[in-house]
Amino acid sequence: MNEYIKPKRIICEKDIINSIHILKSNLNQAVFNDINCIKIKKGGHILLDFGKELNGGIVLTIQSVSCDNAKIRMVFGESVMESLSDFGKKNAQNNHSIRDMTVDAVYMSTQRFGETGFRFIKLEAINGDILVRSIQAVNDIRNVESLGNFECNDELLNEIWKTGVYTVKLNMHEYLWDGVKRDRLVWIGDMHPETSVIKSVFGNDECVRRSLDLIKNETKGDWMNGIPTYTFWWVIIHYDLYMHWGDIEYLSEQRDYMIDVANKMFHIIDADFKLDNIDGLFVDWSSRGQDCEIEGVKSIACIALKYLKQMLEIMDEVECSAKCKVYYDFLKNKKVDDELELNNRIAALTVLAQRSSQKSVDKTLSTTENEMSCFMGFYILKALSKMGNNSRALHIIRNYWGAMLNLGATTFWEEFNMKWAKNAARIDEIVHDGKDDIHGDFGEHCYKQYRLSLCHGWASGPTSFLSENITGIEILEPGCKKIKICPDLAGLEWVNIDFPTPYGIVRIECRCVDDKTNTNVTAPDGVEIVY
Repeated sequence: MNEYIKPKRIICEKDIINSIHILKSNLNQAVFNDINCIKIKKGGHILLDFGKELNGGIVLTIQSVSCDNAKIRMVFGESVMESLSDFGKKNAQNNHSIRDMTVDAVYMSTQRFGETGFRFIKLEAINGDILVRSIQAVNDIRNVESLGNFECNDELLNEIWKTGVYTVKLNMHEYLWDGVKRDRLVWIGDMHPETSVIKSVFGNDECVRRSLDLIKNETKGDWMNGIPTYTFWWVIIHYDLYMHWGDIEYLSEQRDYMIDVANKMFHIIDADFKLDNIDGLFVDWSSRGQDCEIEGVKSIACIALKYLKQMLEIMDEVECSAKCKVYYDFLKNKKVDDELELNNRIAALTVLAQRSSQKSVDKTLSTTENEMSCFMGFYILKALSKMGNNSRALHIIRNYWGAMLNLGATTFWEEFNMKWAKNAARIDEIVHDGKDDIHGDFGEHCYKQYRLSLCHGWASGPTSFLSENITGIEILEPGCKKIKICPDLAGLEWVNIDFPTPYGIVRIECRCVDDKTNTNVTAPDGVEIVY
C-alpha cells in the first residue's frame, strides 16, 4: 500500500521564501494562484526530514517556474549528510536505486519521483526560480498485520523489537530484499534473520516462499548466488518454515532439489571443502579470508545436514536421509581445533552446530558489544542463549542495537561498529567541525561510507531473539503442534509474548516474583504446550 507522509521538519534552507508552507500543505494539486507556495530561488535549496526511514519516493507539486529550462535536483538520503552530499563524495552514488536526480521543473505539474530508501530529501533549484506547492513522501509498504508481539518492562528492548519489525517490513515486497536503498535483491545467504522475524511476527507470509522459489529456480547446477553456504542457508530456512507451519505439500515440492543439494554437500565434504573458487567458502564479510572461516562454513553445513536429514526422512527419502546423518555425524564429531584462533562470530556458529571446543565456548561467552556485527550478531545472541546466558545477550542488545537508536536510527543498519559512535553526530543532524559523520566517514568491505545501507533486514535479529529466546520457545513438532516453553527472563521483571502458529496465537505471560518466574500460557486448540 502507499502511505503518504508530510515532511516533519526543515533541517536547513538557503534562498527560500515562505518555507513554513512546505510543512503544512498536503494539497498535491496545482491551482490558479501562487499563494501558499514556497519559492526556491535559483541556486537555493531546502532539506526536509520525513521523520523515519521510508521505501519509495515523493509526490512533488510544482506551481510555476521562472524560465523554460528550470530544473530541480532531488537528493534522497538515509542520513542528513547523505542528502547534502554531491555525487561521488564519500562514496555517494546511485546503487540499485536512483537517489540523486535532476529533472525538468514543469509548470503546474504533480509528479512522483524516486524509488529508493530514504528519510531526508534535498530540493535544489537549477537555472531558475521554482514555486513548490507541496511535497509528500510515498512509503511503499506491505499492508501486512503484525500477529506477533513482544513487551517487557524495559522500554529500550521494546523499542529495539519494534525497530527490527519495521526494518523487515520495509523489505517485504513481492520478494524479500536485503535493503530498501541498496541490495534490493534476494540474497539467500542474508535472509535467515529476516525470515526468522517474519515467522514470529508476520506469520506465514508469501514473500518468503516466493524468494526461496526464485533463487531455487534461477540456480542451475550451481550453489545459490555462487556460494555454498548460501545454499546451506536455503535449507535452514526451509526447515524453520516447515517446523513452524507444517506444510508438507510445499516441503515435498523441494524433494528433488534437496536431494541434489545433499549430494553436492557430500561431494564438498569428501573434498574437505577444497574448492577451485576459494571465494565460495564464505561465511560473512567480517570473517572473509581469516583462517577460521572454514570452521564457520563447516558449522553451517553441519546444521544444514541435520535439517536435511530430518526433512528427507519426513518425505520417505530414507537412503539419502541416512547418508545425511553419516556426514552430519562426521562434521559434528570433528570438533574445532583448540589451537585455531577464532573470532567470536565463527565461535558462535560452532556452538550452534555442537562442534565447539572449550576455547570457542569461552570466546562466545566473552563477547561484548564492541565485537558485534549486524548480521552475525544474531547467531552470537542465539549461541549465548543456548549456553544459558540470556543476560549477556540482553546486555549486548541494549548497548549495540541501542547505540544505533541513540544515533537517530529508525531502522537497523547493514553494519555498525561501536568505535564509529565515539565522536559521531546523529544521522538526523548536520555534522559540524570536530564531529564524525557516522554515515559518511565509516564502513567496511563493500559497504563503505554513503553506500552503507541504513535499512538492512539482516540486522533485525534481536526481534526474533526477543520473541523466542526470552520465553524459551522451542517448536517440537511440525506445524507448532507441540511447543516447549522454558523462560529465562535474565533480570526482566515481566515479559508478554504473542507468538503466531497455524492454529492461532499462543500468548505467554511471564512474571518474576521472589526470584521465581511465574508463567501463564494461553494456547489455541491444536497446540500442546510442554514445560
